Amino acid sequence: MDTAAHWAAAYPLLILLAVPALAGGVVGWLSRRWDARSPLAGEAPYWLVAVGAGGVFLMVAVAMSLGSPLVRFDNLLAAALGQSMSSSLLWVLSWFTYLGNRNLLALIAITLTLWLLWRREYAMALLCAVVTGGGGLLNTAMKFTFQRIRPEHVHGYVQEVGWSFPSGHASASMAVYGFACYLAVRMMPARWHRVCLVSGAMLIAAIGASRVLLQVHYLSDVMAGFALSLAWLSLCLGVMRRRHRPGADDVGHRLG
Repeated sequence: MDTAAHWAAAYPLLILLAVPALAGGVVGWLSRRWDARSPLAGEAPYWLVAVGAGGVFLMVAVAMSLGSPLVRFDNLLAAALGQSMSSSLLWVLSWFTYLGNRNLLALIAITLTLWLLWRREYAMALLCAVVTGGGGLLNTAMKFTFQRIRPEHVHGYVQEVGWSFPSGHASASMAVYGFACYLAVRMMPARWHRVCLVSGAMLIAAIGASRVLLQVHYLSDVMAGFALSLAWLSLCLGVMRRRHRPGADDVGHRLG
């Protein structure tokens, strides 16, 4: 465990590049696997993702609460990163993490909601508000439930206050950018679907990686933030798809 933490701290740039690439690769592979099943035409895949992501959140939360080896790795990684990060990389990471800033994401969410209202897509506008606003409230509730103290970060490139678990940047990025990807897939030609999904996954993963590398969150905070928000997003989309089943002319009824 010590070796893994120090190896990760020795190659932060590799992690920043590899994590988004891995996320994009997984999402791209899944989209290819699901092409023939028309995943956006029914609600079953959303229920499966919601249950799976919810289960991951519960496992991470229990592991964190019980002081499992995951917590020890969290502490080792945060300490090792604090001793090895260069100022230039910290500066780059601060720009990545800005893309998950609460104010920026709130502006994007409000803009999407107003745009959907302007298009008279009232159900989608309500869904956008529920996914993004509800996700934020859920994350806040979990922070006050667990009240985990953040790792020490004194480099000066980013300063964060408040509770650490789960990560608000990771959670909000998954909700806002995830919903934006859903809208794009729903409205864009099929040939752009996979590009949109892979790009969105890479952006979200990069934001999460930046939070760990900047030492403002533990690894388990980011894992939990992603899982919690993915479960909420999938649950909301599943409910919407059940209530408003798409017709044959829905441009988003396929991923390929």
